[in-house]
Amino acid sequence: MKVIIIGENAKEQAMASLLESHSSNEVLVLPGNPGTGQFEQSVEDLPADYNPEDIFGTISEIEPDLIIVCDENLIREGWSDRLSSRGWNVLAPDAAACAMIDDKPRWVKIMQDTNIPVADFRMLDGIEQAERFVSEVECPYVLKEVGGEKRFAIPYDEDEALDLMKSWFAEGASKVMVSEFEEGRRFNLPVLVWKAHVIPLLPYIVLRGVYEHEDDPQAKGMGAICSAKGPISHEHAQEAVDRIVVPFLKELQKRNCKYNGLMTGEFVLTERGIICVNLKAGLSETGAVSYLQLLRTDLALAWEKLKEGEQVALDWTPKTAVSVVLAAKNYPGGESHGAPIEIDEDFEGIINYNHAKMKDGEIVTDGGRIMVVTRIGDTLAETAEKAIESLNCIHCDDLMSRKDIGQDL
Repeated sequence: MKVIIIGENAKEQAMASLLESHSSNEVLVLPGNPGTGQFEQSVEDLPADYNPEDIFGTISEIEPDLIIVCDENLIREGWSDRLSSRGWNVLAPDAAACAMIDDKPRWVKIMQDTNIPVADFRMLDGIEQAERFVSEVECPYVLKEVGGEKRFAIPYDEDEALDLMKSWFAEGASKVMVSEFEEGRRFNLPVLVWKAHVIPLLPYIVLRGVYEHEDDPQAKGMGAICSAKGPISHEHAQEAVDRIVVPFLKELQKRNCKYNGLMTGEFVLTERGIICVNLKAGLSETGAVSYLQLLRTDLALAWEKLKEGEQVALDWTPKTAVSVVLAAKNYPGGESHGAPIEIDEDFEGIINYNHAKMKDGEIVTDGGRIMVVTRIGDTLAETAEKAIESLNCIHCDDLMSRKDIGQDL
């Protein structure tokens, strides 16, 4: 199968690696990153004037059997719609379905109205409502900015909560959504969706804090842990699918919204069962590079079988994956550009590039979260130790990472 993956970050590289591991696939990533050039050799008939930036031109010349769009930003921009309208086979939701998932107040209301387990929320329209809310409701709770920079946080005292909302409203937020904070084990679950038919991938735990032992949700994922035998089981994943994902997708269909493709849910395993706290179109960066290393099934073939109504069983290696992000030293407040990255010859592990590029023959930084290093092992402790060894083989004056991913879980 000829497969083109559109994107340039870590998850697209990880997806390409998975698909190319099955010899029946020819895989190309457009526009790609410093780690995706290796996949060009799997394509027998590259255009003579091949240019990875010329996405539509390359697709037209290669005529792929499948096009995968994992990045929700590209989905929002209508890439899935544009490609599907030209007759190509696309694995990605359309822009309208993505917009539904982006509209958290809307889908939470759908879940509430249909008794699907979801964290409660309310909308605050301005600072006066925020002040009144803070005076009446005890922390912690989850804040999410509507409009503006779409930041989110979990304040643990009233002063912090009010300061955050004041700054957000002052900097362009139209509203702030406040969700109840659910106690329990938080996990993410990616799923493959065709209509209301859902195939769960592997649940994983993401760690967001920039600094060790600090789970600061204002930073994106700084590490992920995934295991087919981990604290979140296949039974938990199936429960999330059966009680939340499938009923929600059926409700969307009643509203003439069909979601087809990859989606990631965030859930909390509470004393009263699994609760949905967030949904995301496509795949998250840090988690994807972790669980895709453990999948032994050809995901492109699984997608085609799912559409044909066939039974699909995914096969996972019984190992543990630990992924650690190398980010700019001033992340999340800033980025790094042009700093050279050196990798020792004896490096062991898997590198997926996220915000890096080639300049004068060397890899340099080009953003906030630059690259993700993943190791595979038999136990969490062993794998976490291997990940630290891998990090010590990468050298850049402008990068930092957490050193505790995989500990205290």
